[in-house]
Amino acid sequence: MLRTPGNLSAAVFAAILVPFALASQTHVVTPSTWTLNLQQSDFGGGPAMKSDVITVQTDTDKWLKFTDVTVDGDGKTWNTAWSGPADGTSHPLKGMPGATFSQNAATDVDVMTLPDGTEITCSYSLSPDKKKMTNKCAAKSKDGKVVNQTTVYERTK
Repeated sequence: MLRTPGNLSAAVFAAILVPFALASQTHVVTPSTWTLNLQQSDFGGGPAMKSDVITVQTDTDKWLKFTDVTVDGDGKTWNTAWSGPADGTSHPLKGMPGATFSQNAATDVDVMTLPDGTEITCSYSLSPDKKKMTNKCAAKSKDGKVVNQTTVYERTK
């Protein structure tokens, strides 16, 4: 699925954003680890991940910091990380040259732009017990094609 940075799959990397765009009412406990629940997720007919584990170190109204280990549909492992202000400004995503990420805690929205120009916009909800997170993303490629996804993560630590 992910063979070169120019051929990135929006469906895979939409999940990287899952627990990050947490508005002031939905911040996760930190530190915490979130594991993708494949059975409860819907990749919208696009390529699916084999696994995804995200560790959130900081999640406040002003700052977000996380690491992510994704195994894509081809079995390639992607180690990414981001640390930055929760004010909606884009900053580079470490581990994926040419990709950027932004979080806006005030609007509960994250945006990731992949090296191929695909833009993934996500919004989130957190269960009342703060142990399950559901993320709804729309990934729009440069040619205008949109893939919608719902991914579910469970707090595992």
